[in-house]
Amino acid sequence: MNPTKHRNPGRRAARAFAAVALAATSFLVPANAYASEETTDNQAGHTAADNASANDSGDSAPAPAALSGAITSCDAMRSAPQGTTATLDHGHADIFDLTSDASGALTLRIKEDATGSGVLREPEKTLLAVKGSTLTQIPASVSQATGAPTAAYLLGQSGDNQATVLWPGWDTLGITAGGYDAARFHVTYSGPADGRIYAFTSGLTGAAQAVTADGSYDLAPTGDDIDQAYPAHKHVNWLFTRAGRYVLTVQATAWPKGATGAPAQSAARTYTIDVADEASCVAQGSQPPTAEPPGNSAPSTPDAQQGDTGQAAQQPPVHAPSTPEAGGTNPTATSGSGAGGTTNGRGAAPAKTSGGAGATDRCIATRVTREATEAEAATLASNKAPANTARTTLTVSVGDGASGNATDGHFDLGPAIENGTLVARIKDDRSQPAQWVDPTSLTFALGDAARITAPADLSFVASAGSSVWLIPSTQIAGVPWLGLNSQREEIVSGTTGGVQFTLDAVEGPGRVAVFNAGALGSGVGEHVFDGPGSAYTLGANTHAHQNWVFTAPGTYTLTISMRVTPNGEALAGSGFGSGGELTATGALGPNGRPMVSQVVGRTASGKDCDLSLATTGADTIPLTVVSLTWALTGAACVWVGALGRRRNLRAQS
Repeated sequence: MNPTKHRNPGRRAARAFAAVALAATSFLVPANAYASEETTDNQAGHTAADNASANDSGDSAPAPAALSGAITSCDAMRSAPQGTTATLDHGHADIFDLTSDASGALTLRIKEDATGSGVLREPEKTLLAVKGSTLTQIPASVSQATGAPTAAYLLGQSGDNQATVLWPGWDTLGITAGGYDAARFHVTYSGPADGRIYAFTSGLTGAAQAVTADGSYDLAPTGDDIDQAYPAHKHVNWLFTRAGRYVLTVQATAWPKGATGAPAQSAARTYTIDVADEASCVAQGSQPPTAEPPGNSAPSTPDAQQGDTGQAAQQPPVHAPSTPEAGGTNPTATSGSGAGGTTNGRGAAPAKTSGGAGATDRCIATRVTREATEAEAATLASNKAPANTARTTLTVSVGDGASGNATDGHFDLGPAIENGTLVARIKDDRSQPAQWVDPTSLTFALGDAARITAPADLSFVASAGSSVWLIPSTQIAGVPWLGLNSQREEIVSGTTGGVQFTLDAVEGPGRVAVFNAGALGSGVGEHVFDGPGSAYTLGANTHAHQNWVFTAPGTYTLTISMRVTPNGEALAGSGFGSGGELTATGALGPNGRPMVSQVVGRTASGKDCDLSLATTGADTIPLTVVSLTWALTGAACVWVGALGRRRNLRAQS
């Protein structure tokens, strides 16, 4: 049985009407209806029950944005759920982590990377905290499409602020061990008065996409189904309309691959989510709340780590969504080029050829791949990747007929430490447990499922309306989902700070751009790679997914290096080096020497030419021509002057 086929169109219509009504009320409620009647005098730290807390600092926050004007305070939040052993308020956490053993038994837990790597926790013993700093202004287009209020507490799908804010998702990759592929999460919940939970995704165009079985954007407290039709690791936008405590009951169902057998169900699990940092109320025990006079405190920055201020404004601050970067990036920077040249001659300055080329034959910068000579191979060997650096290549096959051994599923590129050497690895989640493999062993295939029509936001890399191939920031079927990762245990414990990723070189038929998603997962946010030489630092203990765009069909080779700062002694580097104008591709030629790419001069007819003449951006002009031009110009000036004098003399006579 396919869970996606069991929908209730009547309920969907009713929900749509209710969503419109809810959105309408959010516009009608006066601003002071959102005001807090009470705040708390927050104290630093959590209860002893939080001895495994992911973050022991509190975050003072205003009371909820109440759609009806009712107020939720800390009064009802004086104690943590019985048996709580951990509070998670930041970092990556698959709150619905569904696995199966070989017998087919399903287990639903939380898997988080905030306190370690892949730490498994029981939902009933874990408090999930949503900070008050997540209160965000929702774009009008999203609010109108989904029925969400104009302001809500947001946990975005991109995870770009996971260093300070919780990044929850779900993971069904582990159900394949029991022969399952499709899964469903049935969710019921209670919460503050009129409090609702929204869950949906969005892409480059900003259009919201429902994740519920009936196509609704909000989860009904009485029960809703989230379907995952294929094994996946997924993140969505979560909105909470009110501050307070939400208690969820979640039960998972899985269907055998091909629907050839009976489905299985997990035990029902209980989740507690405190919104607007209600977890800080728990730390106060029996202390009475302290009323604060109305004020106009400035909104805090969502990405900033906050302490316990004990202050709240009469009207809660609302954070504007992040603004996508202007498309001011130099378009030529994203072309498939290495240092010193441009792939396929795009953007190269023409010049007159030398070495026997015809006078009308222009010299064009052209990237070629060949096997290194013995001398060049020796230079490359001596220029091995420096200490604390791992260099590797990614191969991507794009377009109709794209082929490779990585056509679907979840992948993360990141560094690892093996025998005192920093190496590049890819976490391949297609098997469970995940395998960390050599990136050069994979070829990523982007076929028709990855093809989109480029929106105007991609004007910095592609013409609007053209076909491009996209690895999006959220997983979709039939497209390999590639991200960046700094969460290997030895990287987290053995290094300081984040990981610097650098795009050293690109070879391919088109242009490549990599960027973070904008607000609510839509549009273009921070640029990651804008061409060879671009660098991007991924935060410590972070797992994130970007958008990867390829503009033309064919095969691309991306050379990427990763650099870390070790806590102790330097780590040996790994991967190939570079030698002058040569960049090793990571492959070996027929004679066992490294394959290298190089920008050389070629005429349209394929003849070698002197590329140095192309640096002026214009044809070389012989000196005799220049001299003649100046002579003629001078003669013309003398002639015009003589005519002027003769006319003046005639006028005087």
